[in-house]
Amino acid sequence: MLDQSLIKSNFLGKDGFIWWLGQIPPEQNHYGQINGAGWGNRFKVRIMGYDSPDLPDDDLRWANVLLSPTDGSGAANQSNSLKLSPGDTVFGFFLDGAPDYSVPVILGVFGRTSLFSTQEYAGAFKPYSGYTSKVSNDGSYIVKNESNEQNASSQKSPRLVPPSKAKDIGEDERAAFNGIGDTVRAANGSSENTISKISTEINNFVNKVQTISDSVTGAIGNAEAFINEEIDKITAKIQKISSGLVSGMINGLYEDMAPVLNGGLKLLYRTVYALVFAATQSDPIAHRAGVAAQRAMIEPVKAIRDALPCIANSILGSIANTIKGLLRAVAENVTNFVTCIADQFIGGLMNNIIGGVESLLSPILGGVDKILMGFNILSSMRSNAEGALGSAFKASCNEIAPNFNSPTNEWVIGKGAKEASGVSMDTILASANLAASIAESVSDSADAINSLSSTIGAFDFLNDGFSNPGFEGLISDCYGGPPLNCGGVKVNIFGSNGSGAIAKAVLGSIVGEDAAYATGSIIGIDVLDGGSNYDFPPFVEITDQCGKGYGAVARAVVDYNENSPTYQQVTGIYLVSEGEGYPISEDATPYIVDDIVIVNPGVNYTNNDTVLERTQNVQYKIQVGPNGEIYKVFPINSNLDNVQEVSETPEFIVQSSTGYGAILKPKLKVRPQYQGEIKQQIDCISK
Repeated sequence: MLDQSLIKSNFLGKDGFIWWLGQIPPEQNHYGQINGAGWGNRFKVRIMGYDSPDLPDDDLRWANVLLSPTDGSGAANQSNSLKLSPGDTVFGFFLDGAPDYSVPVILGVFGRTSLFSTQEYAGAFKPYSGYTSKVSNDGSYIVKNESNEQNASSQKSPRLVPPSKAKDIGEDERAAFNGIGDTVRAANGSSENTISKISTEINNFVNKVQTISDSVTGAIGNAEAFINEEIDKITAKIQKISSGLVSGMINGLYEDMAPVLNGGLKLLYRTVYALVFAATQSDPIAHRAGVAAQRAMIEPVKAIRDALPCIANSILGSIANTIKGLLRAVAENVTNFVTCIADQFIGGLMNNIIGGVESLLSPILGGVDKILMGFNILSSMRSNAEGALGSAFKASCNEIAPNFNSPTNEWVIGKGAKEASGVSMDTILASANLAASIAESVSDSADAINSLSSTIGAFDFLNDGFSNPGFEGLISDCYGGPPLNCGGVKVNIFGSNGSGAIAKAVLGSIVGEDAAYATGSIIGIDVLDGGSNYDFPPFVEITDQCGKGYGAVARAVVDYNENSPTYQQVTGIYLVSEGEGYPISEDATPYIVDDIVIVNPGVNYTNNDTVLERTQNVQYKIQVGPNGEIYKVFPINSNLDNVQEVSETPEFIVQSSTGYGAILKPKLKVRPQYQGEIKQQIDCISK
């Protein structure tokens, strides 16, 4: 060091290169600088061999950061943010050299490994966590892993799956955000929209509850607070949605009652007229008496009409407690959402509305007993499923009737279109009536029944054994526990104006030797029936009964050639993503590549180019069009050649020196029985 000092030229760049290793100290020692209140790109650094471990952090030198040319300087708005953190070990040099060592410059940073301690700061040159007050991590969406190694376990990215699914995949997995897996419904003019929206909210509620615990019944502390918070949120949503249900049911009741009242008024007139005429033998007197009797009913009838809006508001104001009770029962007793749960939930709301209407309207009806002719509120509201939604929801000449082959208005966040199940008001009202009847009979027999059941009916999901295998309900075969049969994958094809397309998922890349627990990826889709009348490609949804699989995305291909025998049929379904974790069924049918779907034909190819299938190292010939677009890929004839069975997703590469842009996907079919190539034919002539 003395020699360097003696020969120091003080010419920048000619006095030697002196490098160093250092550690960035904790946040509080350069808080303003690293949190946006400083200037330049610099950090305080404790340099090994130059700074004593006992030197206070405030006395450490500032080190400027030498940026990469690809980061930009900020000129022309070109720049990247620095990603250095407290605790990082950095490499640098002294710009001024000996003997001052006062201008350190950071050249790079050493990546952290999985062995790097992420504890709080414990002393100089000891590893510690890089999180700060501005860059924190509670472990919700990013795993608490500060390593940056060159392996698959370093800094795992969040997965595009629901939180409950991420938990199933592994304890160190995270969902990108907790809304993934929720269903979103678009508004439409369908009379079923109110019911479907409530069903969607219940489904999403079950998904959110499952992110907390597999068994919500025992949730305590923060988990219980989270559930209560969600119940309050969903209650407000369902209460708002239910306004249409309440007003619709009340309007429906009045529509049933109005003709009865009109008929009663006519009967009252005839009855009074007959009695007065018999006594007076005077038509004018009898007529005036009949009219007077009818006029006496005007105010009581008007009172009924005026009371209906108030009754609707009163029921809406009180229905929140019922919704909360139902949601609490769902949280405690349901572990797997199925549509029958929503049907019973809505049935419970309807029973609450019916009970409220009867209690509030019955006293007012006393003034019109003479003209009601035995009309009964309960009988009316419980007897007509179509009228349960009232005139406000019935199709009219100005409303387009629902088209169940049209594109769905349900979407699952992080997945895509969802095949919407139809809503049966007959089923919902029947379950509501049966639940009310059971609750009434149990109450009459003095058996135990909870307060919620006594109010809305004895629905199955109110039973604390609802999610236990073997549960048998009184209302239906509804069961809210883990699915008992996970085998098989279903391909749902819906949307467009066509119908009839049927397809089967082909699984490969099998994981697990035990057939009961083996899972795989979707390596292809076998179209069994192309259907008809598809004017644009329908949606394709891949599901399994247990919801184990995730990530598979597929697209349908429709033939638009009017001269083709398969015009407006689904001629193929190709995979965008194969996914993983789908349960394996017992069907082990072998599949082969039967044809190739040309998703994008590309340009500038020639007929001499070939297609290579990389997983099996098989080559295919192609035919191109006038612009070099791939018109056809010739598959191997499985009747003449022993085509190899596929066990993983085939991957096609076009081998060309000029062409580009083509995207090819496999079309799989069940492998036909191979007879072998005919080598020689011998005719045997017998005597």
